[in-house]
Amino acid sequence: MFRVLSPLIVPPHMSVSGGARAGEQLSAALAEQCRMSVASMLNAADAAATGPETGVLRVPVRTWLPPGLPWARLPKRYRTLFYRSDIPDRIRAGVYDLVHLHNPMPALEMERVAVAARRAGIPYVVSTHGFNEVANGRRIYGFDRLRGEVWRRLVEQPVGRVVRGASAVFALSPADFDILDGMGYRGAVHVVSNGVTPRAAPDPVLDRTVHRKFGLPPRDQSGLTCMFLANHTPNKGLPILLRAFQGLDCPYTLIVAGDTRPEIDYSGLQPDRADQRVIVTGHLADSEIAPLMRRADVFVFPTLADTLPLVVLEAMAEGVPVLASAVGGIPYQLEGGCGVLVPPGDAPALAQALMRMAEDPAQLAEMGRRAQARIGTHFTWEAAAANALSAYQQVLAGRVDRPQGLRSAA
Repeated sequence: MFRVLSPLIVPPHMSVSGGARAGEQLSAALAEQCRMSVASMLNAADAAATGPETGVLRVPVRTWLPPGLPWARLPKRYRTLFYRSDIPDRIRAGVYDLVHLHNPMPALEMERVAVAARRAGIPYVVSTHGFNEVANGRRIYGFDRLRGEVWRRLVEQPVGRVVRGASAVFALSPADFDILDGMGYRGAVHVVSNGVTPRAAPDPVLDRTVHRKFGLPPRDQSGLTCMFLANHTPNKGLPILLRAFQGLDCPYTLIVAGDTRPEIDYSGLQPDRADQRVIVTGHLADSEIAPLMRRADVFVFPTLADTLPLVVLEAMAEGVPVLASAVGGIPYQLEGGCGVLVPPGDAPALAQALMRMAEDPAQLAEMGRRAQARIGTHFTWEAAAANALSAYQQVLAGRVDRPQGLRSAA
């Protein structure tokens, strides 16, 4: 079996990353066909997804910020750009046949890893986690000219150079093709979507325990129950979500899940009406996510830029219909009537869609069934691993059996 290293390029201060989780889980799914190793910059790496029992070797990674600058005085969003790691040293040892890069931030470190692979004579491939955010960052973060130029030089350009040097790119959905064209990539592109781990049978005792922990009211007292789960960063659309719910004229319970951030005032989120409530959970353990998903009538995800969010697939796997922004690969995820799409950044449209969904429980249930069925046919890690393995084999065999730029599904 050939040897593959999967570097997960993620700021180590983060507690969770969809791109890192996807890289971990794809590596585990490939472990029967390849000798997979994962090198994660994330301190809170999803060790449950990989490890000796899955056949994946975890490579210890050291991360740091370059010395000589007052990093503690800078917000995390600026420090993110400059983290470094010893992953390039692992690659220089030359013990791998292929490197598979996951996640593009910090982009300068992604480029250091790619350069190390090229210098070692090891081909590398790249998955497009976060590419929509990279390509649209200047717009969604509202940068002025100076910060926009910093983003272009320290994020867009390094990611573009990494992509152009890749032996192949794994697009998470067809929505990534135009982004790759804009980066100047003309090589082989394979669609290798995210998957979802097999759904565990519901545990009523666990569900009740989790619901009590977060103060969820009984179903007959909660109105429409909606859930949002993401990092509370500007691109995920949390302010838009809150504005939409403030305008609703119906009973509801909104679960706002994910790590809280000090710059957001959560204390003023509670509505004035007794039949409307917002529950802010903070960080969730993995075991708590499914019980909250199952409790929701709708998963709401008003993101401003996303490539193929894993959390949307996880909601669909639980049979929960999705209301989300029509950005990136989300329309591809929700094909076949699995949910409702609204324009990004449009709080009134989000509120109107929520009201319509609240008024039609039968349609909600049908969308949930379609969502669960679509996961089984289009978004499994077994299918993703088969597509990735085929592409690995083509790269290692040096095959060029189709015109440059031709997009394939495997």
